[in-house]
Amino acid sequence: MIYILHQTIVPMNRLIIVLILICQISVAQEFVNPLIYNSQIPQSFQRSAFESNTAIDLPFYDDFSDYLVYPKSSHWLDSDVFVNRNYPINPLNIGVATFDGLDSAGRPRNLASETVHGPSDYLTSRPVDLSTLSEVYLSFYLQSTGIGNEPEYNDLFMLECLDTALVWQTVWDTTGYSLSDFEKINITLTDNAFLHDSFQFRFHNEATLSGNFDHWHIDNVLLTDDLSLSNDIEDLAFVYETSQMLNFYTSIPWTHFDQNRAAYMASTMDTWVRNNYSTTQSVDYAYDIYTQDNNLIFHYPSTGPSRNDEIPAFQTDNFSYSDDSPTAITVGVSAFPSTSTGLKSNSFTIVQSLATDDNDLFITNDTLKYVQHFDNYYALDDGSAEASYGINVEGGMVAMLFNISEYDTLKAVQIHFEENYEDSDGLAFSITLWNSESGIPSDIIYQSQIFYPQYIDVKNGFYEYVLESPISVSGSVFIGWEQYYDEIINVGLDKNIINNDRMFYNLGAGWNQSNCADCDGTWMIRPVFGSLTTSTIDNVLTTSFGVFPNPASTSVCIEFEEPHTLSIFTLSGKLVYKKFSDSRHNIDLQSFSKGIYILEIQSDYKKHRKKLVVQ
Repeated sequence: MIYILHQTIVPMNRLIIVLILICQISVAQEFVNPLIYNSQIPQSFQRSAFESNTAIDLPFYDDFSDYLVYPKSSHWLDSDVFVNRNYPINPLNIGVATFDGLDSAGRPRNLASETVHGPSDYLTSRPVDLSTLSEVYLSFYLQSTGIGNEPEYNDLFMLECLDTALVWQTVWDTTGYSLSDFEKINITLTDNAFLHDSFQFRFHNEATLSGNFDHWHIDNVLLTDDLSLSNDIEDLAFVYETSQMLNFYTSIPWTHFDQNRAAYMASTMDTWVRNNYSTTQSVDYAYDIYTQDNNLIFHYPSTGPSRNDEIPAFQTDNFSYSDDSPTAITVGVSAFPSTSTGLKSNSFTIVQSLATDDNDLFITNDTLKYVQHFDNYYALDDGSAEASYGINVEGGMVAMLFNISEYDTLKAVQIHFEENYEDSDGLAFSITLWNSESGIPSDIIYQSQIFYPQYIDVKNGFYEYVLESPISVSGSVFIGWEQYYDEIINVGLDKNIINNDRMFYNLGAGWNQSNCADCDGTWMIRPVFGSLTTSTIDNVLTTSFGVFPNPASTSVCIEFEEPHTLSIFTLSGKLVYKKFSDSRHNIDLQSFSKGIYILEIQSDYKKHRKKLVVQ
């Protein structure tokens, strides 16, 4: 596993890094790790290989703005790269194609070692007939790293073209370098070896193949015989997937929202656009909201078809409607209509649009769609992990603040864990709730049985940990865990939404705000109210068992109402006690060493776990 100490690793020889970090791992602190897998790719949605090599006409253009996950078959023949909106920094427009060390399913290409290196992703165009042309222009924009992992000096990114002998020739390449803005790469093809009727081009990278490493992002791929089009950068576009209309949250339970809209509805909605013209542009903006049945229920602005804004040319930052416009985009509590049918969930599609003078080739990035979900949970994250987070202290705790306006019963907590090189599936923890005092965790109000990290093989999978004793909550409450090992539990870290003022950790000496150099983001933890997601419920008993006293010193009594087998494990997993009983165990602890043990009840193929502290 590659640990990051207080910052993203500045890429260098990974073997040296691993050796250095082995020496440092005993230091108690926060860790942010790069990912091994790409959990944003749904395993049930893998694009199959394409058999057809049907040629396409010029101009060939793709800005990756109107689709996600896999390259579109109208332009590309393979499915290695990841089309996304999460990894770039200051993109030219929304959407990029990302190259890494993973296969098309988001899995490491080679786990033989942490440092294995070699060819990885390909992005290959469909054939294009260039036989009648004497000169063509191929261009693209490239960014290293983004918010991902930085390519090293031995990592390569290259552009190759297919010649008349059907041999791939490298026409441009680069080695790894640190984070940069997007740079335009221009290639002019005049060699007759490339001007044939089955011309193709492809992008390719060489990377560390043991995980989600060595990121390159490309955008605005253009092949044309029109020099003026090749030089045309005049495009005004959305750049980030934003339509968040709630205060703080990306999702909350519909019943909570419907009963207290004023507490949850944001007054304004921020949107970021980028003006790639060299001069200020006058732009008309509007948004519409549609129901699940595609019925239009809300239009902004209320006084006409659109609002007009002057968008300055891009310098160093994108244009923010909240920060840079004289008038913010408003949101009303009536944007999402109330219901009287007792709905437990709901969703609405927000469609933002820009009216621009862009070339028709560039207009797809003038529309941005976002689905606002209301389900059974509170979410501060956007559902995508770009890194993982953890602490390395036995008895360490992490806690994230949620504000629950409606009095309700917390039934479960969803957590997205990342399966890193050395996974943490055997590391015990308890879900824990704390009261809030001046915005900091205070006394514990609930602690669950023993749980273990679980990994869900669906897109951005959250595992639903069901509480054996649901608890009524309202107001400000911290939710997180206490861990029983000094090894890292890798919770997903969403790096696109920053909530560090709500995130605290405790290594034994008091609570601190999560603040390491690369810790910016949101832990992927979601409290669940109402109906449970039964497909992810663990096979755990809903009835509890009694343990008293706990902590204990000389003996302990364990009671359970059904026939069962009781097993007691050390934190290292060693079985130290096992016995069948109909109801009660009286256990002499004088031979037990001081420490924390895991009690496990097995009954009718179900399990229930608690911790036992022996003093």
